Amino acid sequence: MTNPIALQPRTAADKAPSATTDHSRTRAIAVLVFLTLLNILNFADRFLMQGFAIDMIRDLRLSNLEFTLLTGFVFTTFYTVVGLFMGALADRVHRPRLIAAGIFCWSALTAATGFAGSFAQLALVRMFTGVGEATLTPAALGILGERFKSQQRAFAAGFYYLGAPIGIGAAFLIAGTLGAVIGWRNCFFTLGALGVVLTVFLFMLREPRSETAANKMTSRPLMTVFAEIWQALRASQALCLLITGGVLVIFAQGAFVLDQLWLVQERGFDRQHAQKLAGMMFIAGGVLGSVIGGYAADRMQARRAGGRLWFLALIYLLGVPLAYIYRQLDPAGMAFHVCMFIGSMMITIGYGPLFACLQELVPEQLRSTMTAFMILCMTLFGTSAGNLLTGWLADVFRAAAWQEPITTAVMVGMTPWLLAIPCFVVAARKMEKP
Repeated sequence: MTNPIALQPRTAADKAPSATTDHSRTRAIAVLVFLTLLNILNFADRFLMQGFAIDMIRDLRLSNLEFTLLTGFVFTTFYTVVGLFMGALADRVHRPRLIAAGIFCWSALTAATGFAGSFAQLALVRMFTGVGEATLTPAALGILGERFKSQQRAFAAGFYYLGAPIGIGAAFLIAGTLGAVIGWRNCFFTLGALGVVLTVFLFMLREPRSETAANKMTSRPLMTVFAEIWQALRASQALCLLITGGVLVIFAQGAFVLDQLWLVQERGFDRQHAQKLAGMMFIAGGVLGSVIGGYAADRMQARRAGGRLWFLALIYLLGVPLAYIYRQLDPAGMAFHVCMFIGSMMITIGYGPLFACLQELVPEQLRSTMTAFMILCMTLFGTSAGNLLTGWLADVFRAAAWQEPITTAVMVGMTPWLLAIPCFVVAARKMEKP
């Protein structure tokens, strides 16, 4: 089995929560629930634009490419690049306070989105919103890695990533219900204000890392941390394949950025019906996917080394073909809705296993930094690139008078998902080797 890179001796924190923290399972669960709530807000803020895709494209006179730039490249470039530094910072400072600063920043900028009147103004706001949101996940997963035992980490990461389906679903439901009453601008004002209020509660959250460990990490020069990232990647082929597979999966999921337009323009749904349907599917299917992904991956890991990766390879081998079938089904039929539900599960089912594997393959002092690095790769080369490709292809196919330009663009953009399967298989085999 591939061992974690021995940059520094492993501590007892890898097998149990830090000795300086409250060992109560109740406290660990409470922290997990609170961080998950923050992640729900994170994804709701991030995807509210996609929930209001039709309204914002119309009101601000945006092209498909401009809209995908705003939801992809403009946001994720700053989110991921700054996120790497925030991950390194999270390994060196009081993490709850760092998260509080980030949430206050992104919430204020979410509210400012409601004032945007052009592509340029919206791009500027989205750019700095990404900077604020970059603080949460590296620090949160680092905290959870110390609060939960090794055999429970996929569950903890999967539960934390319930924030994705619930937050995304909430964004679409807000757009389809509250948005119809108060308008898209007031929805951004309201969500931003909620985030500012939640910032206060972070000052009640304890830092589980001991003062000695924090001082030891702070004494390491920042450039040394980045050198250790390179060393970790060179030392573990399984780690490189894990990150590559994650990038390919998220690239394919980035192709779904125009789904609201697809449901309305090419499948004949009413705008509000499409928003509500997408919201309910993301919440129901996404939550089930996160729970199943975390639980089943931990069970497979208990039976064999690399079990979490074998789980991902198997589940994607079964599920990805349905994503292609879904795009060709009659939207009035039951099969369409069943495949839409399974597709929502596929979007979230991999988060727990992916980040749990990452926690196993890197040393404790690099967990937040490597989490940020993986997020950088997955969002910059995955989500952002997938968004851009789909938006560009949709505009090209529409200009060429294709009958269903968005359908074709999405099906092309999903192809890398299949390439992720052999990455996970090879990585699992390398983890099984002694």
